[in-house]
Order: sequence, then C-alpha cells, then structure tokens
Amino acid sequence: MLVVFVVSVGYCAGGSLSPDGFPFPDPANGSVLVVPSLDGTADGQWALAAEINTLYRASDAAEGGLEASVRVLLRGSELLLKFSLPAADAVAEPRKCFLSDEPSLLGAGPCVSISLDPLHGHGVYYQFITDPAGRKQDMRVFDESWNAHWTVDIDKSSERWEGVITIPVADLFAAPAGGQVWGFNIVLRGMKGGQALSSTPLVLNIVDAEGFGHLLFQGGLGKQQVEQAIAGLPEYHRNARAQKLAANREICGPQMLEIGGELDGLAVRKQYSLKGGRKITCVGLDNQPVVRSRYPFFYEKYDNPELTRLRRTFNLDEVVAPGRNDFEKILLLNEWLVEHVEFGSPPPIRPDAFHVLNHGLNGQTFFCTYLSFALTQMYASLGWTARKLTSVGHGTLDVWSNYWQKWIQIDPSRNSHFRMRGAAVPLNSNEIRREYWRNGGVDMEMVFGTEQRAEGVTIETRDKDGLLRYRQGGYAWIAYKTRNNFLEVPYAYWNFRYLIMDDEYNKDKHWPGRGGKGIDSRERMGLRTSRVGDIFWTMNQAFIHLYDMGDGNLKVQLETVTPNFESFQVSLDKGEWKDCGAVLTWKLRSGQNFLNARAINKFGVAGHEHKVVILVE
Repeated sequence: MLVVFVVSVGYCAGGSLSPDGFPFPDPANGSVLVVPSLDGTADGQWALAAEINTLYRASDAAEGGLEASVRVLLRGSELLLKFSLPAADAVAEPRKCFLSDEPSLLGAGPCVSISLDPLHGHGVYYQFITDPAGRKQDMRVFDESWNAHWTVDIDKSSERWEGVITIPVADLFAAPAGGQVWGFNIVLRGMKGGQALSSTPLVLNIVDAEGFGHLLFQGGLGKQQVEQAIAGLPEYHRNARAQKLAANREICGPQMLEIGGELDGLAVRKQYSLKGGRKITCVGLDNQPVVRSRYPFFYEKYDNPELTRLRRTFNLDEVVAPGRNDFEKILLLNEWLVEHVEFGSPPPIRPDAFHVLNHGLNGQTFFCTYLSFALTQMYASLGWTARKLTSVGHGTLDVWSNYWQKWIQIDPSRNSHFRMRGAAVPLNSNEIRREYWRNGGVDMEMVFGTEQRAEGVTIETRDKDGLLRYRQGGYAWIAYKTRNNFLEVPYAYWNFRYLIMDDEYNKDKHWPGRGGKGIDSRERMGLRTSRVGDIFWTMNQAFIHLYDMGDGNLKVQLETVTPNFESFQVSLDKGEWKDCGAVLTWKLRSGQNFLNARAINKFGVAGHEHKVVILVE
C-alpha cells in the first residue's frame, strides 16, 4: 500500500486582521494527497491509489459523517478517480446549460464535482461534474461555456453510487511531473439533508481555489523526497502570497523611497527656511494626501486581452465620447447599459459582461447583480476602477471618479446615484448607509440618468412589497468585494473576500441572515473594519512630497496608488506636461514657482492634478 501523507498546518479559516492583507492558506487546511503514477490497467492497482474517506460540511468544516471513498491515481497521461458514495437518485431531466449543450447538474440534485487547479495558482481552476446517471458537465471555475473531453463510467450493478472518472490531463493541461503539486477539491452536493460536503475542511468558500487541498504527484520520488516536497509547501505558499501582494502593489505605481529632509505640514502661508539660506513660502496648494487600505484589492490588469475585446466589441469609447469629464462618462455608460439591457429575471449563468451584453442586447433580461458586474467590467475596460458591492437584497457598485476625487455609488438597476439635497457631489455607498441609519436617508435625493433629474428621498413604501420606495433601507448593511479581476479569474460564490464597515451604527450587531435567522453569509465570509480608508482608499493621485536638498532647491517625490500605472507627468511654471520619474529635482528661482503633477494609467486616463506654488524671497 502507498502511504498517504496528510500534513496539518495551523491555518484558521477565519484568519486574523493583518496590515499585510487577508490571511492565505499555508497550505489550505493541510490537505495533501500523494498520487502514485502507474502503468497498465487500473483494475488491479486501485489498492495502491491515494484515498479520501472523509468529507466535511461546508457550513462549519466539521466531518459530514458520510460513508465515502474516493481513490486517485495517475495512469500515464490520465488522472483517474474511483468513487464510492451512498446511493442517490439522479434528477430525471435536468435543464440544459444556458451557454452549452451540457446538462446543468449543479443545484439539480445529487452531483459530485472534481476541481483541479493544475497551475497551483489559487485562481483559475476547472470543474468536472457528474451525477448518479453518469451525465457530465465541465466548467472553467463556474463558466459553463468551457468544454473538455473526459469520461465517466458508472457501475450500475452496485447498490451504491459508484464509478470511475477519467480525465486526460495531458490533453487538457499538461501531464504532471513527479513532485508537482496541483490544487484539488471534491464537492458533493444534493444528498439527503441538502448539505454540501467538501474533501477539504473549508467554511462556506468551498469554491475558492486559495483554500483547496492538494494533489502531490509522486512520480519516481521516494518516501524521503515526498516528505521533503510536502515540508516545502508552507514556504511555497508564503512566497506565492508575497509575490501576489508585491505584483499587486507594483501595478499601482512606484514604491516610496526613504528621503530625508521632508518639508512637513505643507500648507498655504506656511514658511520654511532652507538649509542653503533661502526662505520660501507655500502660496498655493491642491495636494490631497494618499489614503491607503491595509488590505489588498486585486485589480483587472491592463494587459488582459478581454478588456480590449470588451471595449471594442461594444464600442464603449464611442458611448462615453460626449462626456466632458469622467463623471459624465460614468453616467453615460450606466445609462447606455440601462437603455440596452432590460431589468428582469436572469438566466442560470454566472455574471459576466460578455454574457450580459451578448444576451441582453438580444432581449434577455438581467437583474441587479448581473448589471452591476457588467458595468464594473465595462468601466474597467475604459481604465476606471469600480468594485461590486452587495447590500441587503440589492447589488450595486462604487466607482472611483477623478473628477470628484472620491468613490461614488452607481446603480445600473435604476440608472441612478444618490447625493445630499442641494448638493452636487455624489455619495459613496457608505455615506448612503450612514444617512439611512441617521434619519432614514430623507436628507438625500436620488438622481437619475445623464440629465441628473433629482427626487427627494422619502420613507414612503411600495405597495407591491412594502419596501421603501427609494430602497435606501437596502444599504443598512454592505459587503465590499476585494477584487474586480473577474475577467482574469471568473466569479464564483465565493472566490473572494468581503470587507464590511464597522461603526457606531452596527457596532456589536450582526448582519441578520435570511428571515432574520443567524448571521448572513457575507459577514461570515468577511472582515469588519472601523477604518474608513480600508474600504475607501484613494487613487490616481500624484501627491507631492517636498524635501530640502541643502542647496536652495527642492527634491520632489510623487506618491500614488494608480491601478495599471504608466507614468507620472509634471508641468513646471505652467509649461507643457512632460513624463517624469517618481523622484525629481525642482530648481527654484526668485518669485513664484509652479509645480503641477499627475499620474497616467496604461489606458491613457489622467488622474487629478496636484499643485504646489512656492514663493522664493
């Protein structure tokens, strides 16, 4: 018998708050299955296969108490899985997938899903799903349009649900070499009791590849080499985490350098005596500081070809061309979506801009979650950062506006946003939430479309469902997704983390679950923070730091968080804009000296201009 090595690492699914980002598996709950490589037929070799006997409840990661067995081995270029599960009845006629001719097995009765992450990248993975009748469905994460050739052989003579799944991994990915590690998870759904079960002890996020267990392919490795490979997994995960966070920081602009002699407290009318004897006074300033989140947000990357395809396929540049600034363009794009895709019940697919637009432009309806995901990705294709948020019974988004220098909430379901009565500045979702808790939101107005027609918010209710007419009550609780790169890693429930604001309105309270029972899954999947900047960080700036060079001149360092950063530009003494590095020398002359700076992203979108005017005596 081959020894199955299982390593346990002290990783808590709930994790702890960290200024370096969310907790990552190290490795995920310690699940490592050593898979032998065998030749010939599998019938006589199943006794040598690695075996899983325990499945865990998705609700609390406790053992599910189900009599189950899944054996795994590699035969040549094929991955074989032999399973034995309690008897179950297949659904007579499952509906067809919306995007393919396969049966839609998830949610249609008993089914078992094999998830493989062949790059061990904790992002994109592939699902192979079958039911007691031997029907098949395959998906890339949860994108059902991905198709592959593989087989299922159900043992119809058994009183249990038994069979063999054969996946030609060399044809679909690449044949794994000895010592190679893949992410791996098995999920059993639709059995009696309705509880989803997972081969990896995970709470709720059984579809997130960051939490998957592992297949370690033995190849020709001996026992000691296998043990060394397993022992190296924690370091691999630490390095992978560090590289992921570093890459995410890198696309947002240069990191700050330690430079001495900074002019602290820069403000209008403040005077400084430089080391070289010069006296200077700040006489003009527009230089809002950068606010950084303690948590990472993973952005859609400029070099993802799907962004270009989305922008060009639907001529989005032309849609927003009439806008004079990014706020007008943001409204134009929202209005175009509302006018072209009707609100209503969606088909059974995962939200994605291509799906929503391709089918919505042909009459298919979609509701809030789908429209918000689509608009978020449409904004990203034009170089604007948006993020999907979930409130109570509703889905909208926040998008960063350079014009307003803040996050603003946009609702594609209603072609609207909120602002305070008598004010022009749009509100972000947290400002809406706080107004609701303060007095029901009656000091706000809902603003519709590009014409910005405003209606005062009231506490009137709708006859059809008794909900507030303006649905401001839906903002009582809000969960913020911590990535928008769903074109890179397709969306699933839940392959992301949530952040939730924690303030005087919800302190010592919990987000009620469905029907007011228990705690909502979004809070269970999220982290609460009382620091507004963790959720509403600032972007696309070129904050100007000034340093005394000691010779009567100033050194300048520009600071930014600009997703898909391309360059800084400066204008000296109202001259032309010129590209520059993050650090430069500002040679001062007598009289007024003007410095303007801005950040440019790879889409060519310019951020807010920062300005300093220095008077040299």
